[in-house]
Amino acid sequence: MVPALVISLSALMVACSSDDDGGGGDVTASFLGAEPADGSSVPEGATVTLKFDAAPGTVTVNGGATTAAGNNATYTIKPGDSTLSIAWDGGDGGSASVSYTVLPPDTVAATLDSISPDVEDASDVDPADLADGIELTFSEAVDVDELTISTGGSALAWINTTDGAVVTMQDAGDDPIVNETTYDVEGTVVDLGGNETDVSFSFTTKAKE
Repeated sequence: MVPALVISLSALMVACSSDDDGGGGDVTASFLGAEPADGSSVPEGATVTLKFDAAPGTVTVNGGATTAAGNNATYTIKPGDSTLSIAWDGGDGGSASVSYTVLPPDTVAATLDSISPDVEDASDVDPADLADGIELTFSEAVDVDELTISTGGSALAWINTTDGAVVTMQDAGDDPIVNETTYDVEGTVVDLGGNETDVSFSFTTKAKE
C-alpha cells in the first residue's frame, strides 16, 4: 500500500504544479494598442510602445525580442517593419498586428515652437494666467525626459503630460505660481527618433497689487 500512496501523492503534486506554473492561467492579457497608433508614420529607429491590459509575459515582434515593463512592451522600428506581428504568452497568450509607414531615420531634433501663455523672458507675468499650467508645443511628437519648473533652485511639485507634440506642465495641487518670484523651466524632451531637445527659459511674476 505504501508505494501506491507515494505514487498518488506525487501525481497530485505534479497536477498542482501544472496549475500554478503560469501557463494558461485565469488572467489573459489582451492587446490594447500601440503608441504611436496603428497607421502612423514613424521613422526608422523609433520606439513603439505596445500596451496590454495585464502583464503579457514574453512579447515578440516579428519573431524578435522586446523589452517588457509592467503591462507594456517596447520595440524599436527596423527597416522593413511596415507590419509588426506581435505575439505574447501571458495567460492564454495571443497575437495581434499593427502597421506603419516607415520613414528614413530621424536625425533632426524637435524645436520648441510656442509657449502658452507666452511667458518666456517675461518680467510681469500674472500668476492667474498660469492657473491652468504652461503648454509647450514642439515641431513633432515628443516624450519628456526630464522637465521641471523651479524657483531658487527648488523644483515645484508640477506634473508633465504629453499629447503628441504638446507638453503641458501643471501644478499638482500644492505649488501654485505666486507673485514677485522668478521661475526657471529646464529639462529635455526626446522625439521618436531619440533626438534630444533642451528646454530652458525663465520668467518673473509681477508685484502684488
